[in-house]
Amino acid sequence: MARRCAWLALLLVLLPAPAIRPHLSASPPEIIPGLDYAKVGAEGLEHLKAMVRLDTSNPPGNESRVTAYLAEQLRKGGLEPMLFESEAGRGSLLVRYRGSGGGKPLLIMSHIDVVPVEKSLWSVPPFDAVVQNGFLYGRGTLDDKGMAAAELETMLLLARHKPKLARDVVFLAEADEEAGGTYGMDYLLEKHPELFDAELVLNEGGLVAWDQQAKIQYVAVQTTEKVYQDFTILAHGTAGHSSIPTGDNPVVRLIQALDLLGKITFPVSLNDTTRGFFKGLAAVLPGEMGACAAKLEDPSMGDRCATLLSRNPNFNAMLHTTCTPTMLEAGYKENVIPATARANLNCRILPGADMVAFTEMLRAKIQDPKVDVTPAREFTPPTPASPLSTPLYDSIQKVAHSMSPGVPVVPFMSPGGTDSQVLRQRGMVAYGLMPFPILEEDLRTMHANDERISLKSYTWGQEMLTRIVLETAKQP
Repeated sequence: MARRCAWLALLLVLLPAPAIRPHLSASPPEIIPGLDYAKVGAEGLEHLKAMVRLDTSNPPGNESRVTAYLAEQLRKGGLEPMLFESEAGRGSLLVRYRGSGGGKPLLIMSHIDVVPVEKSLWSVPPFDAVVQNGFLYGRGTLDDKGMAAAELETMLLLARHKPKLARDVVFLAEADEEAGGTYGMDYLLEKHPELFDAELVLNEGGLVAWDQQAKIQYVAVQTTEKVYQDFTILAHGTAGHSSIPTGDNPVVRLIQALDLLGKITFPVSLNDTTRGFFKGLAAVLPGEMGACAAKLEDPSMGDRCATLLSRNPNFNAMLHTTCTPTMLEAGYKENVIPATARANLNCRILPGADMVAFTEMLRAKIQDPKVDVTPAREFTPPTPASPLSTPLYDSIQKVAHSMSPGVPVVPFMSPGGTDSQVLRQRGMVAYGLMPFPILEEDLRTMHANDERISLKSYTWGQEMLTRIVLETAKQP
């Protein structure tokens, strides 16, 4: 998931778990009777291992390494994939399992590029798909090749068992999500818009949280995202020898500007998605946090409750806009004062904000004519949240409650961004759900060293994904 590795780790809060423990072999859906989900999970894991061993670090991407593997497996299964390259090596793949046409297609998607690694900081080789202590280690196991493997296995099951479905099921493995989508979704939507005929989309973006005893805590389904926007903060000054400072050092100006920006207190704001999220978790959050989750809009308690909940970094990110510097650039020699100093300010803005006014607010906070604030990318058009009253959301709830009775299923606004945003802009209903139950300590490895997925978790998530697809596609 580009632009959002740390926020997912922060989503996992310690909640009292339901008494029901998840199992790995829930009753199979009637549409394909007798599926052995332990075997299905094992097959999916082998596909994941194979994809992890294909280095698609972006840049440069080389996603065609994975699309070639996917195409080979799909053709063996009797399906006919379509391959696309926006540039040499920048491959994406789409394949369709035909339904009766009684309903519009269901699109399941995942990106196959990964973020780069610092190999020296890994305890195992990051592209060897090492299995140890009940985990599969490797770049992309969580983000997002695990999803791609589970979706591939689901398509192969459809081809093998040939169930009669009302909807087409379309699997898309896209390039370049981690670097903005120019060579992936942007290219596909511009050059092949006819491929996106789906009514419902299932992508990354949410999660299933469990505890140390493998008890499911909650299922968070991403229905919307905060607005991702980078700003370039450029300070100007007088270049010269460091032994004769003039008092006009752009590095100092930049530090002062960032200090002022860091002191901005953004107001609390709720939308339909975050209201549903907090109300849905009110019964299972511990102590006063649970009481406050249900009373954020109570005039007598709202401010105090917002302050309490904001102590949790993830809840803070859901209640407020956030801005944080992520990159600094200044100077070219130790004894030279540079003429400019630059920073990237990464903002995750609550939906509905006036972006022009937001930019002006940043400039006003700095109040320095020698510091420029400019958007580093075009503003994202406003995007409505996906509604909850759809067959796909109903299916997620039904499967979650079947596999873990009583578990809260809540809508979620992700602080980070995914490729779902561009599809919502086109009027498609898109949800995010990483179906593999996970602990905070493991989720923190996403975009970091020793990225890993629990073998047990993968099998559970493979079953959940397959059952959601079958449940959704069988109905018009």
